[in-house]
Amino acid sequence: MRSPGRALIAAAVATVAIGIGLTVLVLNSPHTHATGSFASPGVYAFYLLLVGWGFAGTGLYAWARRPGNDIGMLMVATGLAWMIRGLGVSGDGVVFSVGELSAPLSFALLAHLLLAFPSGRLETTAQRRLAALAYVNVTVLQLAAYVFTDTTAAYSGCDGCPPNPLLIANSSTAASLVAVLQTLCAVVVLVGLVVMQVRRWRRATPGQRRALSPILVTGALTLFFLATALVGSGTGAGAATDAADFVALSLFAFVPFGFLLGLLRSRFGTAEAVTLVVSSLAGRPGRSGLRDTLAETLGDPGLELAYWVPEISSYVDSEGRPVALPETGGGRFATMISHGGEPVAAVVHDASLEDARSLVQTVGAAVALTLRNERLAAELRVRVAELRSSRARIVEAGDEQRRRIERDLHDGAQQRLMALGINLRLARDLVVRDPEAATELLDTSLHELGEATAELRELARGIHPAVLTNRGLDAALRGLAIRSPVPVEVIETPPDRLPASIESAVYFVVAEALTNAARYAAAHCVTVSVLNRNGVVEVDVIDDGIGGADPENGSGLRGLNDRVSALDGRLELASTGGEGTAVRVRLPCA
Repeated sequence: MRSPGRALIAAAVATVAIGIGLTVLVLNSPHTHATGSFASPGVYAFYLLLVGWGFAGTGLYAWARRPGNDIGMLMVATGLAWMIRGLGVSGDGVVFSVGELSAPLSFALLAHLLLAFPSGRLETTAQRRLAALAYVNVTVLQLAAYVFTDTTAAYSGCDGCPPNPLLIANSSTAASLVAVLQTLCAVVVLVGLVVMQVRRWRRATPGQRRALSPILVTGALTLFFLATALVGSGTGAGAATDAADFVALSLFAFVPFGFLLGLLRSRFGTAEAVTLVVSSLAGRPGRSGLRDTLAETLGDPGLELAYWVPEISSYVDSEGRPVALPETGGGRFATMISHGGEPVAAVVHDASLEDARSLVQTVGAAVALTLRNERLAAELRVRVAELRSSRARIVEAGDEQRRRIERDLHDGAQQRLMALGINLRLARDLVVRDPEAATELLDTSLHELGEATAELRELARGIHPAVLTNRGLDAALRGLAIRSPVPVEVIETPPDRLPASIESAVYFVVAEALTNAARYAAAHCVTVSVLNRNGVVEVDVIDDGIGGADPENGSGLRGLNDRVSALDGRLELASTGGEGTAVRVRLPCA
């Protein structure tokens, strides 16, 4: 148990001091401005303390036991607000006005409590709006009605009340209109609370229902007798109204204990859920064991697990297939599970568990190690699937490359060599009869031989450049820069030779990036940088073109990615429209 902080001690002192001070004030007042049995100062003071100290005391205990939960503070605030209403017995106009204006505040705080239980937070937009309406009703509308109410007039129903120091205009009509608006707002808040609690009960797991039942029972009984009292006052049944008021306020005094019991039950429910998950995992081996255990514990048969894979910056299922997390507002909800500040997984569950996100996170944290192991397995399956796909693409690319070489040889060098053979045979036949014609054919043949040689050299460079083998990466990259139609600046290259496979991969990465910059990017300048830093070769090719490159729409970039992945490297593409394209490759080079 944590030691109470200064705020907790201050709240405890304020609770005791306010309770004692208001008790003295009520007992020394000639009347309480209330009707029936509550017109007695003793009865009034007793119920003022019974309810006020009940809420504040249980709230202080809850605050001390669970300081990270706002329920305790809200209960203390409700108790203090309830006691401050006792200032309304004063004969001083200012003190009386403070009591009258703060009288309904405790009910707005109670509505906030019901909406925020058990996490202490307003989780949904509907909850926040309903709580805001409750606070507006007891503050803005309460003040609006009060400034038009003459507390000494008969229509105010306040016998012996002091004059209203905030009175702007004595208008019973305006005060009545605002009172009607207050009543309508109160009805909306009450109906909203009932609807939300019923929906919460229907969607709740058995453990959640155990936590909700004490609050719902005490609250429902209190509301029933309050409604009975209102009906009795409307029909003129004074004795029945007085009795119903007594029962309603007596039951209302038990409401804070219902909150405390529910809060403790919710904590025990969480511990029970964690114990159930941990104990059930051992009996459910296999890939779906964790999912089935969580689904049974949280009461959601459709629960799914998605694992975060940093390498692809995406979530995947247990088979390694990509998973799109549900969007806000749908029938499904995703609760993120992290470990050590890093995302591990997401629990995709029914929206009915949205109010129990803390339970989902607690259960998820309890099996974080298992989730991490499952994530590693899913990540491995992603790698295997990508490896299979990469192998298929490499085989396909190899076949396509062979077909291209065959086509280039057939349409280029082969045709020239065939023409060269024909010319040589003709020259042999003409060398005696027509030497000049033979010489002309030989000159033509020499030209064809030169063209064929150039085409074969270009074809060989596409397969593997000789300059890369003979003179190294720097000379090969500068050769690419010279042949590029776009100005290229080679900023830096490694001073020492790299492994042949690394040099080849770097060369073709730069070649493909320069080709794309010239063909598609409309670039004016390209920079190339290659560094060997701590055993990792870093390649950066950056252009100032139009950007918008998409690796999914280009076989060249996919082929480069396969080539880099085969060397356990990583290729990243940053290509925002209008901001150029940056190709970054990281290759391990031990």
